[in-house]
Amino acid sequence: MSIEVYIIYGLAILLLLISFFKDKNKTKKGLMKAGKSFMKLMPVLIPLFLFVGILLAVITPAFISSILGEDSGFLGYIIGMSVGSITFMSPFVAYPLGQELLANGAAYPQVAGFLVTLMSVGLVYFAMESKFFNKKAAIYRNLISFIGAIFVVLVVLVVY
Repeated sequence: MSIEVYIIYGLAILLLLISFFKDKNKTKKGLMKAGKSFMKLMPVLIPLFLFVGILLAVITPAFISSILGEDSGFLGYIIGMSVGSITFMSPFVAYPLGQELLANGAAYPQVAGFLVTLMSVGLVYFAMESKFFNKKAAIYRNLISFIGAIFVVLVVLVVY
């Protein structure tokens, strides 16, 4: 582990101790709420980690690099944004997935497009979204989110 990880853990422990000595009941209550929140996240996180682990075992880094790598070019952006648009994930699940893709040879702009569309477009929920709002609003929201993802890719291309 890097020094930053030790610093963050140390600060967390220090602040927890300060909170505990200041008000034991509130600290215990907060830890209980945090534990319950963590347990609610586990049904989402465990299948995700299993899926990503199996996927990375089957799909080689060379394959990921060829589809979302530096040399994939415009097609890589389209593939990443299209795959991200199909489903929807929350950021706490999507960011570890993006980190794994980067570690296995994907390029930053392609992963940025994938993650932005993964967290904002969500065609899987289109039927439900158009039922709660209306079809026109759902189309506009998804279209604006996709255009926003294109801008993010362009910014990452310029910065990266």
